[in-house]
Amino acid sequence: MFKLFDVLKRSIGGAPQAHPPQAPAAVMPAAPWNTESDFVHEDQFELGTLIALFRRVMLSFEIDGDSLVVETESAHVRVMIDTDRKILVMRTLYRFREASEHEARLRLANRLNASLILVRFSVVDDDMLYADYCLLYQRGLPAFHIVNSLRRFALVARNGLRECDSEDLIA
Repeated sequence: MFKLFDVLKRSIGGAPQAHPPQAPAAVMPAAPWNTESDFVHEDQFELGTLIALFRRVMLSFEIDGDSLVVETESAHVRVMIDTDRKILVMRTLYRFREASEHEARLRLANRLNASLILVRFSVVDDDMLYADYCLLYQRGLPAFHIVNSLRRFALVARNGLRECDSEDLIA
């Protein structure tokens, strides 16, 4: 009779149980960059690999010959693979205002290069400011590093222009 009473008390929570019930363990989804397949080996660097990667991380892009024009939050970036030098080249262009002077354009490029890292700026044509970044892929790169570098490049270039273009030269 006492055993039945103990069982009833435990079932309604009266007496402490020797092993309290455990909450089910939370199953966390895998991080998006944690598998071997998220490493792009040197021999895998080709347009198709970048297309698959950018689709997976939901970056909009257009194929333009042997390069991709990727739309980031900050800029449109042309991404090219230089297989001879084993570098991934990222470039973006900004148009100067027509009324701006050539010397002022050169001063802006110099200010940007003196104050920023990661991005190299130059005046390539009379009306264009050119920004680029080269990422060495010899021995391969983590996919996260490729995507993060692309986004960081576009962000640094855009924010650098906001800070350094005191003469309002960029259209």
